[in-house]
Amino acid sequence: MVSLLILVSSSHLVSSSESRTTTVWSGNVILPDGYLVDSGEVLSVAPGTTISVGSGYSIDVDGRIIISGTASSPVVMSSISGNHEGIVFNYSSDGLGSKVDNLSVDDSKYGVTIYGSDPVISNLTVINADNVAVDLYGGASPLITDLIVSGGGQDVHGFSTTWRYGIGLSIGAYSTPIVRGAQIDGLITRGVNYWGNSGGLLSDLAISNISGSTMAIGAGIWVEDSIPLIEDSTVSRSDNGIFVRHITDGWTTRPTFESVVVENSMYRGVMVEQYNHSQYSNLPLNAIFNDITIRGTGGPGAKTSGLSVAAFDINTSGVHIDVGLIENNSAVGFRGYMIDSSTIINRLTILTNGNPSAISAYNDRAGMFLRSANWAPTVNDLVVRNSTGPGVLLWKGGIQGSYWDISNNGATGLDIREFHPDLFLVSSHNNSGHGVSVTDSSNVELEQIHTSSNGLGAVLPAYGSGIYFDESNDVVSAGKNVSCTNCSSSNDQHGVVIKNSIDIFLDGIMARDPLSGPALDIDNSGIPDRLGRVSLSNITVIQNSSSYSVELNSADAIIENLEIDGSNTGVKWTAAGGLTSYLNSSRIRGYQGCLELIDHTDLVSKSIFFECEGANPSLSSSFVNFTNSSFSSASGMSDTFSTLGNSHIRWISSSYIATPNYTGSDNIVDIMWFVEANVVNQNLRNIPFSDVNISFNQLEAEFNHTLPYSGRDVVGPFIGQRWTPVQGWSQNTTMSLGCDYDGVHNDTAPVLLTSDIAVICIVEIANQPPFIIWKTPEDESVYPSGSPVYFIGNESWDLDDDDLTFAWTSNIDGDLSLSCSPAFSGNGSVFQANTGSTNCLSDGTHLITLEVCDTDNNCVQEEREIELVNLPPVLSVGTSPTISSWGTLYLGQTANVTVFMSGTYDPEEDDMECWVGASYEENSSTPPSHSRGCPSEMNRSFPGAPNQFSVTVYAWDGTNQASTWSFDVELFNEIPDASMVVSRTGQLSSDTVIIDGSGTIDPEGDPVKFQFLSDIDGTIYSGVSSNGTIEWIGTLSKGTHTITMQASDDRPAHAGQWTTSSIEVQVNNSLPVSMISSPQDGDLTDSGTLVVLDSTGSGDWDLACSDLPQNGTGLICNPLISTSSDLVSVLWESDIVDEPLGSDWRLETRLPEGVHQITLTIDDGSENPDVSEIMLRVDEAPPVFVLDSPVPDTVVYSNLPVLFDFRRSFDPDGDDFTVTVTSNLMIEPILDSKTTDFWYNDYIPHGIHTLTFELTDENGMVASYSQELTVLETDPLALISGLSEGQYIPPGTILDLNGSESFDYDDDIALYRWTLSDGTEVGDRETVSVQLSPGLVRIDLMVQDSRGAQSLASVNLTIGSSSPTLRDMVVTPKELQRGEVNAIRVTVVMEDADGTTNSVGGEMVAGGLSKAFQMRDDGQLGDLVADDGIWTFETNWEVTGGSSASIGVWALDGDTVSPTLMSIIPITEDEGLDIFGWLVGSGLPIAIVIVCMLISIGMVIVSNRRREMERDLEMIQSWSSFEPLEYDSDESQGL
Repeated sequence: MVSLLILVSSSHLVSSSESRTTTVWSGNVILPDGYLVDSGEVLSVAPGTTISVGSGYSIDVDGRIIISGTASSPVVMSSISGNHEGIVFNYSSDGLGSKVDNLSVDDSKYGVTIYGSDPVISNLTVINADNVAVDLYGGASPLITDLIVSGGGQDVHGFSTTWRYGIGLSIGAYSTPIVRGAQIDGLITRGVNYWGNSGGLLSDLAISNISGSTMAIGAGIWVEDSIPLIEDSTVSRSDNGIFVRHITDGWTTRPTFESVVVENSMYRGVMVEQYNHSQYSNLPLNAIFNDITIRGTGGPGAKTSGLSVAAFDINTSGVHIDVGLIENNSAVGFRGYMIDSSTIINRLTILTNGNPSAISAYNDRAGMFLRSANWAPTVNDLVVRNSTGPGVLLWKGGIQGSYWDISNNGATGLDIREFHPDLFLVSSHNNSGHGVSVTDSSNVELEQIHTSSNGLGAVLPAYGSGIYFDESNDVVSAGKNVSCTNCSSSNDQHGVVIKNSIDIFLDGIMARDPLSGPALDIDNSGIPDRLGRVSLSNITVIQNSSSYSVELNSADAIIENLEIDGSNTGVKWTAAGGLTSYLNSSRIRGYQGCLELIDHTDLVSKSIFFECEGANPSLSSSFVNFTNSSFSSASGMSDTFSTLGNSHIRWISSSYIATPNYTGSDNIVDIMWFVEANVVNQNLRNIPFSDVNISFNQLEAEFNHTLPYSGRDVVGPFIGQRWTPVQGWSQNTTMSLGCDYDGVHNDTAPVLLTSDIAVICIVEIANQPPFIIWKTPEDESVYPSGSPVYFIGNESWDLDDDDLTFAWTSNIDGDLSLSCSPAFSGNGSVFQANTGSTNCLSDGTHLITLEVCDTDNNCVQEEREIELVNLPPVLSVGTSPTISSWGTLYLGQTANVTVFMSGTYDPEEDDMECWVGASYEENSSTPPSHSRGCPSEMNRSFPGAPNQFSVTVYAWDGTNQASTWSFDVELFNEIPDASMVVSRTGQLSSDTVIIDGSGTIDPEGDPVKFQFLSDIDGTIYSGVSSNGTIEWIGTLSKGTHTITMQASDDRPAHAGQWTTSSIEVQVNNSLPVSMISSPQDGDLTDSGTLVVLDSTGSGDWDLACSDLPQNGTGLICNPLISTSSDLVSVLWESDIVDEPLGSDWRLETRLPEGVHQITLTIDDGSENPDVSEIMLRVDEAPPVFVLDSPVPDTVVYSNLPVLFDFRRSFDPDGDDFTVTVTSNLMIEPILDSKTTDFWYNDYIPHGIHTLTFELTDENGMVASYSQELTVLETDPLALISGLSEGQYIPPGTILDLNGSESFDYDDDIALYRWTLSDGTEVGDRETVSVQLSPGLVRIDLMVQDSRGAQSLASVNLTIGSSSPTLRDMVVTPKELQRGEVNAIRVTVVMEDADGTTNSVGGEMVAGGLSKAFQMRDDGQLGDLVADDGIWTFETNWEVTGGSSASIGVWALDGDTVSPTLMSIIPITEDEGLDIFGWLVGSGLPIAIVIVCMLISIGMVIVSNRRREMERDLEMIQSWSSFEPLEYDSDESQGL
């Protein structure tokens, strides 16, 4: 193949079909059909080049393209007309080093499209691309810097049938570009469009004005099913700023955005979603944002304001945000729907967001809105301020987070509805609504919630409180509590408010100085039928007001550590009464009252300190217990209660109480005390399980009680004194305590019950047996044979403090003090059996009896059962290889199995014998004859074993049956382990590599099957070795290879099974070599001589020889590879020729006059080209003739013009010249002094011509060239003139058939013959006249030359038909004689243009009689001249009646009847007959008959003419499809 170098210095038309190695473009390049940079080609485009491409075409790159524009002289690519399709990098261009710099692409459908390639693109500008400016597919990985995309999609908007238009940078199908710097502006659909599992790094993007899409979601950045990293970028004035959507299962959507700003979006700043919204569990993490800023969404800076949905929107997806600012958006700042724990947000600030319209949806005015969030997204370090509505709205779902700062919002700061938050440290201030509101929620965990200055001006707590709970919880449920720990409300309009909520826990609450109402306000009146409590712990209330600081209404509660400070009226507590309430460890303080209790059915209080100034604490309809409580003794403080009816106070173990104030007589105050009852013996030892009874002189019934083991118990409380409004204070109660033990009774002296007292009742009892406390061994314990057993009873004791003795006996071994005597010490309360040196407890089931006796021989016994048994060894076995999950060990036939026994032990620490037996072995269960003990590892092989058997591991202690553990074994033929060594002579691709795998040996000795593989070069070598030699010697292509040896054996069962060994080998690029073998340095030639530039000896080892001419003969290349790993360019240049000379390894070219320095550059793209140079002298020469047509020895026909094309002829010195063409058979020149600007053609007579071409330049230098041309005779050509196909010919026309335009280029027509389609010959002259019958007719003209060659021409005609007419009817005689024979002659002229009428008839009528007749025009029977058109009838007719005779004549042409001519001939006989007589006679009937005949004939004529007209119209309509030879098939077959 000859490679051509296209040199373009001015406007030049380039064909895409040309093939070349290196091409250089400059100036204007016109590509009407596009261009292909072939896989072996390098295209270099010079600065300032303008490239014009045909509509719908592109520059396709399979090889390498270098576009070297500059900032001042860019390369411009535009369209000839319509829209071109830009540059397309195909897969084969990957790795070939394509570079594009300062390219501007205009008027395109696509700008740059990249399929799986990696060009380096800098300073690319794409203007108004209809579809996609830069489009990446198939794993494309370009490096793109400083991209500019301006406009796109507007020209097809509203017309496109696909959504994929108006896109700036589209990255799809596994592509991973690096983009550093891009300005993308004014597009319809998307600025950046990610899809198809793609990735890459994009930085410094400036995307703006992406708006208007109606067929797809418009976005500045769209990411679908991809994982890019996008940094330091801005998106402004787009429909949506960033839109992330996960669609495809199995792919990952997880873009990362670093330092990105999104401004002035119309709908959403950021959207992250799954396309399938029904997949709402286990949501994936779909986007990561680090340092994201979103502002102006839906605001005045957006394309259209007021249409925004959200600044940051999430739906059914997970996101991570670390540092974010969402500010000044006319929509909800952050909205999340159906999110879960995959969403983690840290350090997000949300400022001045929300729909500004007061009538917009509440959630649209939020700073943050989460709806239906599954457990649980995480939000930390959140700041929300100045929202038009709520700061944070949480509705249905859950969340966890910490460190929230919420302030200055237009509604509630933190609004929780049907939500399950777990929040730590939330600060909510200066919000128009509540600080924190919890509505209809359960499982709420709040900690460190602090509110202040919220809801200012709110009339009711429901509109503005610090912390507000409503219906949270309104039922009691396990594990779904609502809690607020270490929370506070300060200076809010209303403080901490709980409405209709139970099962709620507040701990560590501080409520300070609300502007309205109590600091702690609890009202459960809306849920009267619900049982449940409010739990309050560590509550501090600081309030200065004239009202209650704590108020509970219809609420049962547990209150711990309530502290009230400030000037207020304390606590008002109206109970629901369904459950016991508690008030403990609290200080109740108030002015003009401090505690008002109402409707308490049971209130239990402990450790209450009252500081009530100006009024008493009061009770109404309540039953209250106060224990360990007291009144302040300070001056002016209350020291009693006000009982306001139906109340009962139990003042238990508390301080002084004065006489209560009261209303009504149904009030009681009981002062009550506790009694500590002790029963001791004479040794003052408390007696376990003794009985006491207490009797009272008033108010209490006798009390009986059995003391616990300790012999003491606190009982009560008992009434010491009672106050009633009627009786006042009673006397103090006197009590007496009696005690009983072992039949002995005693009573104490009576005592007054005026305080908590301890009473000791002494009973002097006989010496009592001891009390046994036995710790070990426990009952029914099991011990290994001979193992230590600890007997511990030393905590046993005696009421009489006697010394104790301990006797331990076994029903098997008897007295253990004897059998275990070395272990006994002291009184025997503690000892160890089976110390190791002495085993005193036998194996078996023992009934152990412990007897403890005091010195008076009072004894007690207790029995327990223990068992000692010699236990078999405990096996703990592991194997290598491991055993499958189904219990089978798969082992090579020659391999060992290692059995691990380190965890095996004998409970009695007996010596063990361990071994491994196989099922096919005899006596495998018998211990080996030579003891090896029980090693921690045992290795075992199975030579000669069957393919399948079982293996049992044994451990035997010499006493018990051996412990066993079994598993199945299947033996298999093993494949060899791959082993190889790589050595080489150097690091270059041309250096020799030796891969030696001879160290690979098959265990069974089978031949080794092997493969050497490279992850770059594929299979290097493979085979089967039976002699142990496995080696490959060769070279590797450049790159980092992973060389893998795969080894197996030749057994069919092992097909596809390999062991592998891999080594990484780095192979460096071999540099190219340049050598000019022809011409020699200093040679002389002229400008007209083709100079052979030969590079034999040049090349590059990384080239495949098969890719080079003649398989690389004479060139440096690698004959062992099939594909080149380098794209090597060859470039021949001269120092006095502006453009390169060519790019082939061997080149023929002409050089202009001068002394040339010829340079050969060989470049493999590694930036280390090799260059060779020679000097060559070239003298001036005459013009050089290049003839493209006719080619030498051409044979042509005389009927065709000969094309003379010598336009490629040239003068190598640039002189003007002309060309003259002559023939030895012709006198005049064929062409005389013609230029090469045009091609020429002319007819040449037949013969064998010697053509001479003479080229003469302006200096008189002449070049001549001759070649032979053979011109053959040709057949004649028949032509019919004057008639057109299907022509209508009027009837009767004389046709002139003209064949004069028939011709023969050899001028030898010898015969003309005219025939009709039925074979009728109508003439044999050049011109013939003929009249044809009506109907369809084909006329054929055959011409024949002197050689007998014939040509046939045909024409189809329609000959019209006509109807006959009659005229000039003559009847003789003029009158007839009645009663005589009259000689009658009738003549008439009949005319019919088509000559088809041959019948004229008539009828004579007289006296009621008629006679028909036929006329003739044949010159007989009275007709004078035949065929003269005068028809004649002669007859003799005897008229017998009537006064006149009528004679009618008509012509008949087929079915057509002409109009009738009538003649009335009078009949004479009697002259007296007048007209009346004639009519009455025969005249009237005759006249009637004649009139009827005329009417009938006229109707026939009209009908016939209508049918004729219809037939003519049908015939005319059929002319367009009429085929002339259809009616003469025999003739057509014979031609």
